[in-house]
Amino acid sequence: MIMRGRVCFHAVYLYPVFSSGVVETAGGAEVQQALLARGLARRGFEVSVVTCDYGQPSDVTVDGVRLLKSYSPNDGIPVLRFFHPRLSRTMRALLKADADVYYARGTGIYAGEAFEASRWRRAAFVLGTAHDMDVMYRFPRLEKWRDRWWARRVVGHADAIVAQSEYQRALYRSEFGRESELIPNLVEIPPTAVDSGNPGAIVWLGTYKESKRPQWFTELARRFPQQRFVMCGMPTDSPGSWEAAQAVARQCANLEVRGFVEHDRIIELLSRGMLFVHTSPAEGFPNTLLEAWAHGLPCIASVDPDGIIRREGLGEVVGSLDELEGAVRRWLADPVLRGAAGERARAYVKARHSPDRVLECFAAFLDRFVDQVRNRRMQRGKG
Repeated sequence: MIMRGRVCFHAVYLYPVFSSGVVETAGGAEVQQALLARGLARRGFEVSVVTCDYGQPSDVTVDGVRLLKSYSPNDGIPVLRFFHPRLSRTMRALLKADADVYYARGTGIYAGEAFEASRWRRAAFVLGTAHDMDVMYRFPRLEKWRDRWWARRVVGHADAIVAQSEYQRALYRSEFGRESELIPNLVEIPPTAVDSGNPGAIVWLGTYKESKRPQWFTELARRFPQQRFVMCGMPTDSPGSWEAAQAVARQCANLEVRGFVEHDRIIELLSRGMLFVHTSPAEGFPNTLLEAWAHGLPCIASVDPDGIIRREGLGEVVGSLDELEGAVRRWLADPVLRGAAGERARAYVKARHSPDRVLECFAAFLDRFVDQVRNRRMQRGKG
């Protein structure tokens, strides 16, 4: 197979997805990037990933993807550790990748580091969008001035920007005067679908933190004592929401609260569901929605990227806890409604977000920049 180009992902928390559950932490953004990295490697790209040090070898290849470690998340003295070991080891690993195209998802320091490495290597830099708030000039998710400065530098000077939705594309135009490329997120399609018209659990997947509003889901369990509810996800460094969910589970026999579940085992969890609930009020394009739809589960959600849920009839959108209760009550009472919406959800994901479709689109997109970089380098060499 001819090597199409060298691509480097800067994704500090990506190694756990490649560790087969040895390191228990992985979010939707990491799952997305792991799928992209593996898929591009299968399509002829030489793919490397710069990721944190979790005790793995410094340079190891897994599933055709070269993993270069940078720093341990816990190493260093506060303040000083920004420069060493974090910045120093990260830049060393990024430069070692020697890519034609550097890619980072999300704004702030990580994208900034990959951008600077691309300039050192005379390569291209592609910025991937992680969240709607990453497309706002004030960057409300970034607390430090240095991260906001780097974010504006990156958005202003990236060779290309990838958006998840038309809403994000419009924001890039209005907030920064930048055009962006819409490339949908991808999701693996399980071989069989759930019959969401049958009885099953109501499922929640996410991170146990206040901004995701897991307390809405635990309150649902209180209000529907005869219905089984299952939630799982990663606790955070501020474990209040995780502990609160566990406390409710001790009082409600119908609520099961799990911690980290390896991505491959999510299939088992969703295959026993009949309805998916998403409670976070602000997102990019939630990976958990795609996972649920791929399994044939309709959703009741607090977000609706580009109005897809309403337009395609994939579930219902709510704005309050009481609205959520009312929606759950309606969908529990109508198995035909659930089954039909679940079938539409799976068909929509197959048509729009299947790995083959998205990876071919992303690979062709990267080809353009690989060619540009190689032509520039060739011209410099002749000069």
